Amino acid sequence: MKNNRYLTIGLLTGFIVGGCMGVLGWAFLQNLFAIPICAGIGMLIGIVIGTLIDYGKNHQEK
Repeated sequence: MKNNRYLTIGLLTGFIVGGCMGVLGWAFLQNLFAIPICAGIGMLIGIVIGTLIDYGKNHQEK
């Protein structure tokens, strides 16, 4: 099984930051859908960043 440590860290960090962005967006916009939308966007950003870091580390080892 491959070591996907950076992908997992990126996913968790993205979800936490996205959740915080969602709460802040909800506080300013008073829109109930701001929390899941911002959490999803943050998680997507975390996945992309984690994947790029993980790919760079795995590609560098080969």
